[in-house]
This record gives sequence, structure tokens and C-alpha cells, in this order.
Amino acid sequence: MLLECSAKENLKKMNKAKTKKIIDIHPKYPSWLPAQLRNGWLLSCKINRMVSDILKASDLDKLDSVAGHITRRQCAVLFYYAHTQPGPGRIVEIGSFKGKSTICMALALKLSGKKDKVVAIDPHINTKDPEIVPAYEEGSSYDAFLSNVSRFELNEWVEPIKSASEAVAKSWNQQIRLFFVDGSHRYEDVLMDLRLWEPLVNVGGVIILHDTKPGGPFPGVQQAMNEYLGSSKRFKELLQLLNLTIFKKLSSA
Repeated sequence: MLLECSAKENLKKMNKAKTKKIIDIHPKYPSWLPAQLRNGWLLSCKINRMVSDILKASDLDKLDSVAGHITRRQCAVLFYYAHTQPGPGRIVEIGSFKGKSTICMALALKLSGKKDKVVAIDPHINTKDPEIVPAYEEGSSYDAFLSNVSRFELNEWVEPIKSASEAVAKSWNQQIRLFFVDGSHRYEDVLMDLRLWEPLVNVGGVIILHDTKPGGPFPGVQQAMNEYLGSSKRFKELLQLLNLTIFKKLSSA
């Protein structure tokens, strides 16, 4: 199981499947808290139930072997939306690093029987700028990305594009149903990614941003998110999970 929803529900699940692991994706909220918090909790419970029925603890253990900045909790959220978000439209990811988030979403496509692919856009550059690559390592991450995708036997569900997101956006002409932003963490770059790619997201589509924790080490991400998504009535915030924020697109510009 990927998060605990309530004591009563948790006890019922433990009696049914005692061998499954529990990860709290979202804290429990009493009924008197604001509706937005309660809605986030209910969504978290929904994610927990669906993902727990599909993924095994061994799947999560294997995901832990992939280097990256996505936690199990966040993997569960990405898996859920890749598995359930209806089409038409593609799944596009800005920033893939060594493929952990890509694998989470591609695995969902594989297990759901969908023939779609996760479009993983990343220049896989070598830089010591922590706002672009939070954890610097020597050399490109591209070879490790390809190796990890192959190790999980997900090549059929992944379309890697080794390029900057701005360059890809110039020729991109397909609609998007799920858009995950985890590229450069500079304010101007995050804002550019949102401005270039958001118009291609379907109404009803989902936009997810990583490293959005309030007061966290990447204030530029949160600033760009708040300015473009948070302040607009065209988007509804569905859930904020530590370093991950999920929006639903309600209308076009």
C-alpha cells in the first residue's frame, strides 16, 4: 500500500493483505479542515487504493535502485495519473535525468495495456549549476537513462528526446493529457516551459511540477508555478505532496 487513508480502512486492508508495505502519501485530515485539504486527502486515498492493487512491494524496491530525486510517494502519484488520465493526448516529461520518473509512468502504461509512450525530453547536459541539475555528477545521464529503461523492459513505452525543451516545443504539434515538469529549476526556465507547453495540454489534462515545496531550495520553481498556474482560474490545484504539486486544466486561454 502506498499511503494510509484512515485507521478503519487501514485495518481492513491489513487483514486482507498483511504483506504489503504502507507509505503515507498524505497526512490524515479531520473533517473540520478546509475543503481543499480534505479533497487532497481523499485523492490520496484514491491513489493508494488503485496503485496498491496494481504494484507490488517488489516493484517499488526495484524502482528504488534507479538513481533520482523522485520518492516512492511521488512515483505513486505519477503512476496513478499515467495509468488513469484519459486521452486523447500524449504524456510529456520535461527533465528525465536517469529515468526514475519516466519508468514510473511508462510502467503504468505497460500495466494498463496502453500503446502510448512517455515522451521524455532532457538534454542530459553536464552542469554544476544546482538550479539546472540539483545533484551534479560527472558526465551525461543519457546512457544511464537508456540502460535503466531497458532494464525495466520499457523501451516500447518510452520515447526519449535528447534536446532542450524549448527546441522541441518549436516543432511539437500534438496534444498532451499529462505534463510533468522537472527540468531546469531556474525561475525563467520553469516559466518558459509552462508558457511553451501548457497551451498544448488538453482541457481536463493534468500538469505536475516537482520541487515545489514551500520554503524549499528551489524558490524559482514555486514562483513560476504560482504566477502561471496558481493565480489563474484556468487551473485547479488537486494535490500538493511535499515536493510535488498537481494541477488540472479547466479551460484554455
